[in-house]
Amino acid sequence: MERADNGKFDIGIIGGGPAGYVAAIRAAQLGAKTAVVEARELGGTCLNRGCIPSKALLRCMEAIELAKSARRMGLKFAEPEIDFDGVRRHAARAIKTLVSGVETLMASNGITVFGGHGRMLDSTHVEVVGPDQTVSFEAGKIILCTGSVPFIPPIPGADGTGIIDSDQAVALPGPPESLAVIGGGAVGSELAQVYACLGTKVTLVEMLDRLAPTEDPEASALLESTMKKQGIRVLTSSKAVEIEDVGDLKHLALECDGQVETVEVQMVLMATSRKAYTEGLGIEELGVDTERGQIVVNDYMQTNIDNIYAAGDVRRGVGLAHLASHEGIVAVENALDVAGAGAINYDAVPAVIYTHPEIGSVGVQEHEVATCGRDCQIGTFPLSASGRAAAYGERQGFVKLIADSATDVIIGGTVVGLFASELIAGITLAVRMGLTLSDVGETIHSHPTVSEAIGEAALAGLGRAIHLP
Repeated sequence: MERADNGKFDIGIIGGGPAGYVAAIRAAQLGAKTAVVEARELGGTCLNRGCIPSKALLRCMEAIELAKSARRMGLKFAEPEIDFDGVRRHAARAIKTLVSGVETLMASNGITVFGGHGRMLDSTHVEVVGPDQTVSFEAGKIILCTGSVPFIPPIPGADGTGIIDSDQAVALPGPPESLAVIGGGAVGSELAQVYACLGTKVTLVEMLDRLAPTEDPEASALLESTMKKQGIRVLTSSKAVEIEDVGDLKHLALECDGQVETVEVQMVLMATSRKAYTEGLGIEELGVDTERGQIVVNDYMQTNIDNIYAAGDVRRGVGLAHLASHEGIVAVENALDVAGAGAINYDAVPAVIYTHPEIGSVGVQEHEVATCGRDCQIGTFPLSASGRAAAYGERQGFVKLIADSATDVIIGGTVVGLFASELIAGITLAVRMGLTLSDVGETIHSHPTVSEAIGEAALAGLGRAIHLP
């Protein structure tokens, strides 16, 4: 580790995940002498234990499902044989490539990286406790980007053996015979499908009345229907109340509609939530404002202490890597008084669930229209009418756009189905730029593409859809 006891920097960033490393690069671009402190690996949870390894596993799942369904396209394959060691090597290669890329970006931008746990000694001094030595440095502005960690709910027995969290689920030595997944949000739904595809008998438990409860109810219904066809047992409106060890199995007691049911599984995955990680950061001693364990900031990512900023999951608990990165940029630009530095437009932040079918959304959703305070019109186009979707044999899903009735300005949308994770970017741009249904509907989209469904949904909102009866 580099010795820097008397080092002085313009910007000191604690945390090298999507918020921290992106903030560091932007700071260096602006000419600031920048330091990053990271206790584990650069890239944070996203690159090492979350987004990237889980998507690598999902890609394997897609390949398995495609091989199984190839007969419908006139192709015959033998039943897929799963080499789980090979699957893990695939994920490890993706992680190594991206972490190496971040390391290169740090070096090429002249950013000093300290390996160890960072703690603020005061508002301008950071102590770094590393494996071999403790060093400290001074920074005029500090940005806290320490991210989040899995949250294990206080269920009796949840601290026993055979209980794993989402970080551990992407690094198992092999798929268990049976698995209960507690939490039917993005993480739980994705991992439930992965392990079901790998041969595990999966039970998915969600406390609310539908899977993916933040998304459009039609999307939730389609996701649940698909999971059931994959052999996943889906239990909604169900609450885990106790976990007991019985022999080699876990007995998971569930409260469902006033009745108690016991599910026997080999392993339980807790995918309910995450919480902001502030342990040992020194914020209590400094008087940094927090709320429910999360660091409080203003619109410019600034805490109640003028020179200290925060970005990413440390201020939300559960977050999105892409949003964390943009918050890191906003924090740096405001900390360095960049002309025109502004705030995040939280109305134009996309969210994606990488299940099959994929779900992408942004802004106001249909189930939120009644409470959004605006009169809205809705345009929907089913992928069953999409030529590209038909050619690919993936006709399930839809595109739905929400627009302000008075102005036709698009304020939200959902894509479910083929390429939804990519297509939602176009709707996000429309929301951010204040485009109207006419702007999008009269834009020429390539044919045959699934993106045509976005144009058709816009025209449907105007009552002019071409490919709807």
